Amino acid sequence: IEIKSVKLSYQDVNGKRIAVIKLSRFGDDTESLFNAAVADIQKNNPAGIVLDLRNDPGGYLETSVAVASEWLEKGKLIVKEDHSEKDEIIYNSDGRNGLGKFKTVVLINGGSASAAEILAGALKDNGIAQLIGEKSFGKGSVQELVPFGPNNEMAVKVTIAKWITPGGKNLNNGGLEPDIKVELTEDDAKNDRDPQLQKALEEVAK
Repeated sequence: IEIKSVKLSYQDVNGKRIAVIKLSRFGDDTESLFNAAVADIQKNNPAGIVLDLRNDPGGYLETSVAVASEWLEKGKLIVKEDHSEKDEIIYNSDGRNGLGKFKTVVLINGGSASAAEILAGALKDNGIAQLIGEKSFGKGSVQELVPFGPNNEMAVKVTIAKWITPGGKNLNNGGLEPDIKVELTEDDAKNDRDPQLQKALEEVAK
């Protein structure tokens, strides 16, 4: 069963149409599906966007940079990859900025990690979006396997770098705190309620 990594829907709130983008991972199909979603949003011109990154475990760094670029002007910092105090790789927006004019809110929770946190942190720290929901997972390290042994039959996973948001937040140090904290309880889940999404829709519709 193929599950698409990007799903776009629309909801009407107080007479305003809001686009809801559910991004479940940053995989091989994400960039093309996201490009299609951007085109649809531009055509429908909603009042705003809710970007749902809840339970998104991450994926390709380059894909998160491409997605973030849809909200940011060219040259805006998305994330820094710090290898040491004097060695870092800078990832800036390529200036697509196809969604920059739309009011945006980002949903996060404890399952939002890695590339999802890079995207959320970039939009928050560049003043593009509020974060709503619960604290993110806190996965901001870059790791690689280093083989060893007579025939390289063993390997150890070594952390070689850390990801830093535009505002200086080390993503591996505690995760991202939401601007507006809204919990999703077990009772909410059992009764098919989503107060986090509802709050995000209300904020965009203001």
